[in-house]
Amino acid sequence: MSINKVLLVNDTRGAHEYLYRAFNQMGVECDIALFGWPTINKITRSYNFDPLRKAGIAGKVVRPFINLYNLHKLEEYDVASFVHRISFIDKPHFLRYMDLPILRDKVKVMSYTGLGCDELSFIAGNGKLPYSPCDSCQKYDDPAGYCPRKVRPLQTRSSKALNKYFDSVYSIGVEYSHLASLYKKEVYPMPLPVDISEIPWMPTRSVSRKVKVVHTPSRSGFKGTEQVLKAIEILKSKTNDFTFNIVSGLSFDEYIKVIGNADVIIDQVWSQSPGMNALWLLGMGKIVLSGNTEVARNYISEYQESPIIDASPVPEILANSLHELILDKSRFNDMSERGIQYLKDNHDHNLIAKRYLDSWAEI
Repeated sequence: MSINKVLLVNDTRGAHEYLYRAFNQMGVECDIALFGWPTINKITRSYNFDPLRKAGIAGKVVRPFINLYNLHKLEEYDVASFVHRISFIDKPHFLRYMDLPILRDKVKVMSYTGLGCDELSFIAGNGKLPYSPCDSCQKYDDPAGYCPRKVRPLQTRSSKALNKYFDSVYSIGVEYSHLASLYKKEVYPMPLPVDISEIPWMPTRSVSRKVKVVHTPSRSGFKGTEQVLKAIEILKSKTNDFTFNIVSGLSFDEYIKVIGNADVIIDQVWSQSPGMNALWLLGMGKIVLSGNTEVARNYISEYQESPIIDASPVPEILANSLHELILDKSRFNDMSERGIQYLKDNHDHNLIAKRYLDSWAEI
């Protein structure tokens, strides 16, 4: 089947924005449906399907009907590709998925990619991982328990909808490999796409000064800041040839400026696979510690070549990894070059977009 027109539904971590750019560069007509919040940059062909997202109680009453009205007006597409949700309707939850029969009549292929903790892909549902961020996330980032109270109970209904309406399912990491137990057809591993051209090249160089180590938590529980701080205290007993800072809560421009001067970045410790932030940092030429465990490398073969250093949640192991880097900082130049080349070979958004197109064309 020829794929000429694609609708990307929702975005998270910029993954769909990068595919949007790639598809349009390839000559594939592509639109993106958003739900009340912007992507990283302004997108010309975007549709806000949830303009009353922050309109209070009155907005909650009419939001699902606006979604359905907009969906009825939607053009026909070859593919509708979802990420971080499988319904145009968010709340109320009892109405979720009632839009799928309408959309099914407008598209030839329905696609979903597991990326983030939605009602299908929440990491707590994967009981085969060596460890996960869920306990720490719930303690520090979600003390009200929204995920266990509101998200996870939807999995039974959502998996039925997935099997009834969707033609293809993908997973960007082993964290979401449990989708294979929810979806009757094959689930395909798919690396994250990155537009390398927009990443500023600010590489780590071999340094005679102290090594600048930075931790960049967007969510302290999910990222494992408590474990990082313990590791830093252990590292202080091994060497004083480093400085350490936590960078969070900054605007994007401020964030880039600060980490541009860093040498070694600790992204997160509870993950198995690298996320978008780790890949971005790799593209900047930084030495990155993030998820890159054996189970992750076995799940997505491209990760076998990844120069990302696995950041263990065990403080002693993490401290040892940092100490080895500091002792061998003469390798920083080579490590920076390896990182950008790995990104070009395995995560370029045009490369990943073509893999999606080839996969959809076979359905």
